[in-house]
Amino acid sequence: MDAAIISYIEFPSYLAHGWDAAYPPDAAQRQSDRNTKMLHFHQVLCSDLTIVPSAHARSMFPPLLQDRIAVQFEGFDIEPATPADRPCTASEQAFTIAFSARDLSSAKGLETYIRLVDRLVREGHGRNTRFLAIGDPTAATYGYEQQWVERKYQGKVASFRDHLLKVYPAAKVIEFPGRLLYAEFAQMLRGVDLFLYPLRYGVANWGLMEILARGGCVIGSNWGFIPELIQNDVNGLLLPDSDDSWIAAIQQLRADPARRARYAQAAIETGKRYHISAVAPLYLSLFERAMAQKRAPLH
Repeated sequence: MDAAIISYIEFPSYLAHGWDAAYPPDAAQRQSDRNTKMLHFHQVLCSDLTIVPSAHARSMFPPLLQDRIAVQFEGFDIEPATPADRPCTASEQAFTIAFSARDLSSAKGLETYIRLVDRLVREGHGRNTRFLAIGDPTAATYGYEQQWVERKYQGKVASFRDHLLKVYPAAKVIEFPGRLLYAEFAQMLRGVDLFLYPLRYGVANWGLMEILARGGCVIGSNWGFIPELIQNDVNGLLLPDSDDSWIAAIQQLRADPARRARYAQAAIETGKRYHISAVAPLYLSLFERAMAQKRAPLH
């Protein structure tokens, strides 16, 4: 073709993306992942430019291909939040600690969230607290946990979420609103005091940007793509994979509304940087780069 070819790849394959060893794939699924990985490498080679959503995603490709790959997160048409949109939790109101993801999966960190809630409740920190997990427990995921649940329980347990609630029974206090209309989802985000985002695997997440742009106060994992969006102690808090660290941070932020408000305001500014009006020109620049590459290909 005479036209420049620009491709988009979220991540090269599930093999590189990561999966939970507790819920492993079958050998045939592993081979399919390898085939997908090879297909995506070939796609990069056949494109004048490939776009991925994060530097973390780009790092999953071989170094020899990375010069052909540009990093650009998407743009969003989210109205910036105002201070009035955020909760101001009074002593008589429940403090809301939420998890939010399209799919309530292992990769997104549902197991970590439920385990943390279970511990908070058992240790007496669940009083005057609302726990909320926003997302679809039956949605397709990036892992193999639903397959594992079906085989383990022979259809007697419906979802990975239900399995986790059997393992961590004190977490049954969590509210699960299920799949929501977008307007309902946006309204629910406004009522949350603290979001936990204990990502396990991932290269980008549009739901996290929804939270930040709407002024959410977020504790997130300090690996994967999250440090590309959250700067520690500026627009959120980044923590290692340590339940003790997460429990302590939850308690500290709960007792410090001024710090939560500082994170929230900085998160709104982060969201503005990814508004479609700011990001669209960046994409146009990448398209121009691809056309230049078409005229003078790499050797």
